[in-house]
Amino acid sequence: MTDQLADAVLEQIRKGFDPERIDELIAKAVPEFIDEMAPLLAGHIKKDKKTLRANKRAERGFDRRLDKQWGKALDLYQITLFMCIELGESAAGRDSESLTPTEQNILEALTGLHVTACRVAGEILTLLSHGHPRGALARCRTLHETAVIAGLIAESATDAVHCDLAERFLDHEIVGRRRDALQFQKDHIALGEEPLEPEVLDEIERRYDEVIAKYGADFKRDYGWAKKFSPNDNFRELEEKASLSHVRPYYQWASSEVHCGARGLSHNFIEYRGITVRDVGKTNIGLIDPASMALSSLLQTTFALAAVKVSDGVDMDAILHMRAIQEIMSACGDALFEAQERIDRAEQDILKGMQKN
Repeated sequence: MTDQLADAVLEQIRKGFDPERIDELIAKAVPEFIDEMAPLLAGHIKKDKKTLRANKRAERGFDRRLDKQWGKALDLYQITLFMCIELGESAAGRDSESLTPTEQNILEALTGLHVTACRVAGEILTLLSHGHPRGALARCRTLHETAVIAGLIAESATDAVHCDLAERFLDHEIVGRRRDALQFQKDHIALGEEPLEPEVLDEIERRYDEVIAKYGADFKRDYGWAKKFSPNDNFRELEEKASLSHVRPYYQWASSEVHCGARGLSHNFIEYRGITVRDVGKTNIGLIDPASMALSSLLQTTFALAAVKVSDGVDMDAILHMRAIQEIMSACGDALFEAQERIDRAEQDILKGMQKN
């Protein structure tokens, strides 16, 4: 680019251009040059299949090496996930016709939360399997929130005063829908989208007014559905009531991977063979914490659904499966630590070899 620009300037000087006006010429020529060359460069890069294939081979090679080290643990994670899905399907399939409206709301809310938990746990498994533990940690934030809410709804099921918590939680959907709709209406022109139809907005406003009239003005808050159950309707207070406040440090750690703040930037650095490097891609370390946090939240959400008392009698099959899931989760935890220990020993051997040389 520099050579071509210099040739162009010299050509203009030979044609009689004033050398003292070189800066003016360059200022005019550079944008034109870039506009001309950028599409050519982009086209060249798109046609460079050799580099693309090389990068894909490197990615596949990394994934194979990661599977060799972590495969046993990740297989146990997947088995746990599959068992939770099956247990959730069984629990959600209970005969809802025999349930009261309150019990139906509880079952619907817990089933929805469990579906979310299973999906997110699967996303975390995919991220871990491809060497993205910090991305997995970010998804653990959602999974922890799901476990907290599921635990509270399950606990309130037998509380005569707060058994309507599930109904409040479900009704709160319109509060979020209205907020999103109003924001879309404000920005639809900038987005290049058509506005929402007046009939749609009217229906949203009608339903919104109904729930505010039913529950009060505080219902419009982010956790307004929990106001009656928890006067300090914030997530920290809900963690306390769900006996999960001890997970707060991990939750905050995960939050720093969700929100782009300065705290999260420090996670971009890792120690590698005696030096600090910026980690912009995959890594084969750090899988233990997100995997453990994810499984713990998944089990809590699953047990909330499977064990909630919305019908008479004890489901011995569900209890048996819950106990089996705990055993597999424990084995997964052991396998995770064993994998990290193997990697640590291998790195120590490499460092010792480097020191000898």
